Amino acid sequence: MYENFSFKYRHLLIWGDYNLLYLTPMLAIQSLRFEHFKNYSQGAISLCPQVNCFVGKNGAGKTNVLDAVYYLSFTKSFLNGADQQHIQQNNADYFFIEGSFNRNELEESVRIAVQRGAKKSVRVNNNEHKKLSDHIGLYPLVMIAPNDIMLIHEGSEERRKFMDGFIAQFDKIYLADLLSYNRVLEQRNKQLKLFAEQQCMDSTLLQTYNEQLIRYGTSIFLKRKEFMEQFIPVFCSFYATISNGNETVDLQYETDMHTQSMDELLRLTERNDLAAQRTTKGIHKDELVFTLNGQPLKKFGSQGQQKSFIISLKLAQYEYLKQQTLTKPLLLLDDIFEKLDEHRLNTLLSMIAHGDFGQLFITDTHLQRLQEVFQKMPLVAVKYFVVDNGSINEI
Repeated sequence: MYENFSFKYRHLLIWGDYNLLYLTPMLAIQSLRFEHFKNYSQGAISLCPQVNCFVGKNGAGKTNVLDAVYYLSFTKSFLNGADQQHIQQNNADYFFIEGSFNRNELEESVRIAVQRGAKKSVRVNNNEHKKLSDHIGLYPLVMIAPNDIMLIHEGSEERRKFMDGFIAQFDKIYLADLLSYNRVLEQRNKQLKLFAEQQCMDSTLLQTYNEQLIRYGTSIFLKRKEFMEQFIPVFCSFYATISNGNETVDLQYETDMHTQSMDELLRLTERNDLAAQRTTKGIHKDELVFTLNGQPLKKFGSQGQQKSFIISLKLAQYEYLKQQTLTKPLLLLDDIFEKLDEHRLNTLLSMIAHGDFGQLFITDTHLQRLQEVFQKMPLVAVKYFVVDNGSINEI
C-alpha cells in the first residue's frame, strides 16, 4: 500500500508495518467531561485507549459525544453552525468540554468554553491560545460520518474545505496563508463593490490587494499541488483494496493556476471583476474532481461505489496524516455499521484488528452487533457506553 509514497515518507516505513506501530507516537483521550453541551446537562467518562463504542437509539445523543471529541481537535463542531447553537437549550448560557489527553505517557489537558456574549476560550494545560488557529493540528483527527457523502453531491466549496482542513492539520504556514488570503479576498470584494457604487476605480489600491492575493494564493496553490500529487496514489491504493480492484478511480485537482499565474489571472480578469463586483478568478475557485472509470462519480457511480470512494478518501486521509504528523490520529466512526456493506465493513475491521489505527470512537444503534464484532478481536481493548437522552453510562 505504501509503494507510491515519496522518499521522505517511505523512509519511515523501511522496517515494515510491525515496527511502525511502535515507532508511531500514541495519542489518546483518557477522560472526557462536558456541561450544557447540546442535549447533555453534564457528562463525564473514562475512556479506553483503543476502542470506545457508544450505543443508543437514533437521536439519543451518540453523535454529540463524537462532536465533543471533534471540538477538542478543531475548536468547532463538525456539524458547523455557530458555537452558541451548541449550548443546551433553555438550560444554560454556556457550555464547556474538557479532555485529558495522553501523548507518549505525557498528560495534556484541553478545555474549550463558550459563553453567550463572550469570546470562545481554548486552553491547553491552562494556557489560553491567543489565536484559535494555533490549536489546529495539535491533536490530529479524522472523522467518517454519514454526511461525508456531501463531498460528492455538494458544490466545489465542500471539497475545498476538505482539502484545506486536511492540509491545515499538518502545515501551520498553509493555514496562516489561507486565513490571510480569505481576509484579503473579502476586503478586495468589498472594495470592488465600493468602486461600483462610487463609479470610480483606484488602481493603486486595487494593486495593493492584488499583491497580497498573489503572495498568499501562489503559496497555497504550490502546497495544494504538492499535496495532491502525493495523496492521490495513497487514495487509489485504498480504493483498490476496498473494491477488490474492480474499478479505477481518480482525484483531479483543477485550478486556473495550472496554466496561468495568480498575477496573470488578476490582470486578465480585472474588467470582469469590476463588472461582477467580486474576484472571479483565483485559488478560491479551485476544484477537486472525483471520477470513476474516467467518468464523473456523481453521475455514474452507484451508491455502493460512492460509499467506497468516501471511505477510501477518509482512510487515505488518516494514513497520510499519520505519516505527516508521526502520530496516529484519533478516528471517529459515526453510524458506520449502518452505512457499509459486508465487504467494506470486513476490510475496515481487519485494519482495526491489525492495529492500523490509534484510539477509535464508534457509534451504533445495536450493542449486540458491536459486541459480536469485537469478540472476534481478543487483542483489542474495548469499552461500551449506553447513551440515553442526556446520560452516558459505561456497561
